[in-house]
Amino acid sequence: MQLDTLFSPTSIAVVGASTNPGSVGYTLTANLLKNGYAGKVYPVNPKTATLFDLPCYTDITAIEDAIDLAIIIIPAASVPQVLRQAGEKNIPAAIIISSGFKETGTTGTALEDELIAIAQEYDIALLGPNCLGFLHPKLGLNASFAVRMPEDGNIAFFSQSGALCTALLDLTAEYLGFSHFASIGNKAALGENELLRYFAQDDHIGVLSFYTEGLTDGKKIIETGRAILARSEPKPIVVLKSGATVAGTRASSSHTGALAGSDTAYQALFDQARIVRADSLEQLIDMLAAFSHNPLPESNRVTIVTNAGGLGVLATDAATKSGLVLAMLSRETQGKLEALLPAAASKHNPVDVLGDALADRYRATLDIVAADDQTDMLLVIVTPQTMTEAKATAEAIIDIKQSSGKPVIACFAGRESFTDGTALLQKNSVTMIPYPEAAAEALAALSQVAQWRKETLSTPFVLDALDREAAQKVIETARAAGRTTLTEMEARAVLTAYGFPFFATYQTTSSEAALAAALKIGKKVALKIVSPDIVHKSDVGGVLLDIAPEDAASAYDRLMAQVKEKVPDARLDGALVVEMSAQDGREIILGLKQEPGLGTLVLAGLGGIFVETFHDVAMRFAPLTEEDAEEMIAGLKSFPILSGARGQAGIHLATLYEMIGRLSQLAEDFPDIAELDINPVLAFPEAKHFRVLDARIRLQP
Repeated sequence: MQLDTLFSPTSIAVVGASTNPGSVGYTLTANLLKNGYAGKVYPVNPKTATLFDLPCYTDITAIEDAIDLAIIIIPAASVPQVLRQAGEKNIPAAIIISSGFKETGTTGTALEDELIAIAQEYDIALLGPNCLGFLHPKLGLNASFAVRMPEDGNIAFFSQSGALCTALLDLTAEYLGFSHFASIGNKAALGENELLRYFAQDDHIGVLSFYTEGLTDGKKIIETGRAILARSEPKPIVVLKSGATVAGTRASSSHTGALAGSDTAYQALFDQARIVRADSLEQLIDMLAAFSHNPLPESNRVTIVTNAGGLGVLATDAATKSGLVLAMLSRETQGKLEALLPAAASKHNPVDVLGDALADRYRATLDIVAADDQTDMLLVIVTPQTMTEAKATAEAIIDIKQSSGKPVIACFAGRESFTDGTALLQKNSVTMIPYPEAAAEALAALSQVAQWRKETLSTPFVLDALDREAAQKVIETARAAGRTTLTEMEARAVLTAYGFPFFATYQTTSSEAALAAALKIGKKVALKIVSPDIVHKSDVGGVLLDIAPEDAASAYDRLMAQVKEKVPDARLDGALVVEMSAQDGREIILGLKQEPGLGTLVLAGLGGIFVETFHDVAMRFAPLTEEDAEEMIAGLKSFPILSGARGQAGIHLATLYEMIGRLSQLAEDFPDIAELDINPVLAFPEAKHFRVLDARIRLQP
């Protein structure tokens, strides 16, 4: 596909150009002609001879000249025919503005499938359908029906929503500059992955950003995001993702399924792909401003300079919550501040220059703290006081940004009092965010990308003792029996084939067999109900612990009776007699969850019966590297406990990482696993003591 031709055409045919003012066909054609675009425009409309003093053509084949781009704005049913005509005329690129495709249902989906086939047949770079078009400010090219042409800049933005495009253009007018601004609509042929890779190659572009309602092929997005961030010139990627919902978790039968909801899956995807996620349109704009106007910081140390103590505290709280740390200013720096500032001022970070600070006090303070090697970035807060010099203070901030080469965000916490100052900041490409919390969060996003840039290792797991054939045989047996839920013993067999350790376990169907099994184990045992109708055994009294071997028979009868009382209609197929651990271990949950269109999530976290209470879990998409596994566990709230705290030994983390790697490989080898739950794994300081206590596997239908 020729994306260069799509976004930088020298000739454009508008099929559906209209003489009706206010129509899309009229507006788009007018936009092509009024912003200085130097290429040729060919309106196609069989009902009129001219439009905007240009000759109109009856159809696209009547144009004798070569055409780079066809823009199609006609009823959906006629679009495939015109797209084929474009292909036969060797037009390499097309935008389909028309709606009426897969967003409308079955008939529209069939039409869109036809468009995809035609585009593939003729190798057409196809944007849309159901889209706004695109803008390329450097060329003066507005190939859309958006009203406003943005300033040329270093941000490439594309969106699944056309309306969000127009809103963002208006909200950022004269504030942000865009290299490209595209609406991708239904993404029939060109989606996020293709555009990210294309725009990343443009040296004029410094920031990539997009809005999406849903992605496909998470593996490709991860590969693309990481490849872009690893380039010699970093291009941060910022996403706004809508559609956060818990609806997808309601049908989940496992702990993993309930924890890995749709939005949680997307957050894991973005983290793994090294894509910064904005939580709102407002935050998206803040982050775009921060990334487009600043270099990445060396580390995560921020110095806050403020003329209002309260706002300094708010900024400090937000910075800390977002992963930043306050720079520990050197003694030399503190001494200089002591000599400069009034006695009542704070010489520590956050540096409070007091409410009566004029621009010269701000300037001198910024010079001092910016020169400190502990300062990686600056947040400058200004509130409107009677003596505040907004414009002169803005000039000081502009100068320190230019001289220090460090990221700077100005927080002018006011509106009417700061008109001149904020206008000057914007004109000189200094990020201005009026709320201290939002400003701190934007700096944290810069710091996060800088940290990702340093994490260059990507070590694949090297695993032994994998028996794929044995696992395959178990799964095939279950499918042959018409089952998609494996029995506990089948799940055990699959995981054993992939190197997961279990306690000695016997399946029994009578009290006599339970007694014999317990005596064979020769130590305390657990009894667990076996039933295809019971998922969470402990919820229905389906687990008995610390049973002496000689008491196994009576325990078996008691287990059957109490479960039958609580779930009288459940089918009971006996009980598992399982060896009890000789010592207490940390309970860990591991799991897999298939996310439609994205891939398989690998989950790890604090396990046991409270897993859905504490929600202390981390997720990444398979396949995982060793670094992915380490990052997952390090991100848990319980990591200090797992690694050892307050004199207590931690677990053998390397063994846990390896288990995560084995689970990732299982997901890769068997993509038809819909959900897998290992809860808990008992984890210990010594690798040899790790054991899986309970596991369940559900296959795709």
